[in-house]
Amino acid sequence: MVNERTKHLILFALLWFLFVIWGLEIGVAWVFKSITGSWISQSSTIYLSKVWAINLLRFLIMSAMLRWLGMNFRDLWKGRFGKKELTYSLAIVLSFLAVEVAYLGDGYSLQILREFRHHLGISPNEWLAVVSLISEYLYYFLEILAVNLLYAGAVKLGGKKPAVLLPTFLWGLVHVLNVIIVPSTQAFLLGIYMATFALLTYFVARRTKSLKIPIFVWLLSMIL
Repeated sequence: MVNERTKHLILFALLWFLFVIWGLEIGVAWVFKSITGSWISQSSTIYLSKVWAINLLRFLIMSAMLRWLGMNFRDLWKGRFGKKELTYSLAIVLSFLAVEVAYLGDGYSLQILREFRHHLGISPNEWLAVVSLISEYLYYFLEILAVNLLYAGAVKLGGKKPAVLLPTFLWGLVHVLNVIIVPSTQAFLLGIYMATFALLTYFVARRTKSLKIPIFVWLLSMIL
């Protein structure tokens, strides 16, 4: 029989999946698609409305889940970040960067530059493009805090083993849902890539007991 501790872990993981990351994002995106006719934002106004709807809802739902767990936001970045943690973090980032460079070849450029060019393409001026870019990186920051919430909540409710596996599958592998906007093969490869990324990142976070590592690794990866 499933014990109470396991039931609470399953409930927590389900709520996280539906209301913190994937259910929330797909739900908000679907509302905007219903209004605009496209899953992809065609203007900076639509993009900013969508990303801030997600950001604000995510922050509020995370706050509620943290209260339920008896935790606070400080628990999502606890741990030290010294030379050892920096070394591990850079090793992860550079390893996955090498894969991305090999995959994209001559088409590779810094991700933050690719993102900014995209925002310039849908914005009426450079200032609004900068605002959109900043909003996007605040979205990335909240996203990795949300994954840290999944990890930290799993540690509290189920132990260290599920704490690594849940981000691997419920965040990393589920990136295959991007099949909504990209070809199926690309979505599948993205899912495998992100599952491997999450597995390695949170394995190192568990070994070092530092949730600063996923934050550093994710944000640096989103820049390079």
